Amino acid sequence: MPTQTLQREPLYRQIYQILESQILKSELRVGDTIPAEQALADSLQVHRSSVREALRLLEENGLVERKPGGKKLTVRSPDRNKIGSRISNTLILEEVTFNELYEAIRIIDSDIAGVAAEKISDSQLDKLAKNLRQTEANLGDSEALEELDFEFHTLIAEGCCNRVLQLSRLGISQLFFPAVHQLMTNLDVNQRLLEAHRQIYEGLRNHDPEHTRTWVLKHTDDFKRGYEVAGLDMQGAVGSLTSNVV
Repeated sequence: MPTQTLQREPLYRQIYQILESQILKSELRVGDTIPAEQALADSLQVHRSSVREALRLLEENGLVERKPGGKKLTVRSPDRNKIGSRISNTLILEEVTFNELYEAIRIIDSDIAGVAAEKISDSQLDKLAKNLRQTEANLGDSEALEELDFEFHTLIAEGCCNRVLQLSRLGISQLFFPAVHQLMTNLDVNQRLLEAHRQIYEGLRNHDPEHTRTWVLKHTDDFKRGYEVAGLDMQGAVGSLTSNVV
């Protein structure tokens, strides 16, 4: 007979799981107010401190929020930036290489661009056109170009109008940004970036998925070649990239 004692989950975590389940089943919807600590404690017949810890965990995981200056907690959808940061941190701790990152972003961004070519709206095209004008005006400013490049690809993701595809970029795109910084620091790639963005925009404007996808692939492959020309290690861990960006 085994002698090890079975351990029950802490009470606060059980309470957390009950509330999380109610949120995910839409029994508590986004915008709904979470009952007060004492009311929850009374209904669950537990100590208020356990409820408080469960609510803290819900807040930490982005499922509830407290409005500025308010005391009540309301249900919310998790913040995408925080989710992205957690994914990035996981990839860093897994010691994912830049080559793995490149392979993933190549697949995801080309497919997103193909879908965006079919769905993108006129207002989203206007935002991309503005981004292109700003990119051309800032060819001598690598720092500005890095931000504009990140924005350009984020706008394309918005243009695909598919939240699953948009969420698939979280964490990955944030890690790719330091890689772009390394490339722009070591090589003069600004004009090539602008031309690729122009071609991608033309594909989107003409609602041509094949042209758009082809140029996104060329654009991504161009960064890989530039990375290798600059003598940077494709097999290096992405964590080393983030530590080099001030």
